Amino acid sequence: MKVFGTASAQIVLRTCRCSCCIGGYCEQVMKKSLPKSDGSSFLLCEDVREEVNNKLSIIGVFPNDDIVLQKDILIPSLMAVLLARGGEGPCEARISFTDPRGQTVIESPKQTVVLEKNKAHLAAIRVFVPELTAGQYTIKFFFDDVPIERTFEVKKA
Repeated sequence: MKVFGTASAQIVLRTCRCSCCIGGYCEQVMKKSLPKSDGSSFLLCEDVREEVNNKLSIIGVFPNDDIVLQKDILIPSLMAVLLARGGEGPCEARISFTDPRGQTVIESPKQTVVLEKNKAHLAAIRVFVPELTAGQYTIKFFFDDVPIERTFEVKKA
């Protein structure tokens, strides 16, 4: 898993783990297709950790796409996670995060990833919660500039 970060965000893009890879990138020629929005899963949580045996620990999952910011209750960080299904072969992946005013506040650098047939691809973005304000946020997970878009709502108690 590669993590890109700034003071306000971290981008996590998981790379290929097949036996033909060197440094996470395949040398063999593969068929190419992109993940589909249908069948992909989106969730909001506090953290995602990569464990041994290619497992993920997903911590502090919000039960729906609404987050209620309450006084005196801290959420240290927020991760928006997409488990993209479908797709095969190399592609350029990036993530953008847009605030309720329509301004893109986080844009990850492009990273070459290799999608494996019949496996989910993890893409995640970490947002530090003190910067969130009430309103609807949009996250776009791009695979070769084709977006899978998700939204969530931040509300104040």
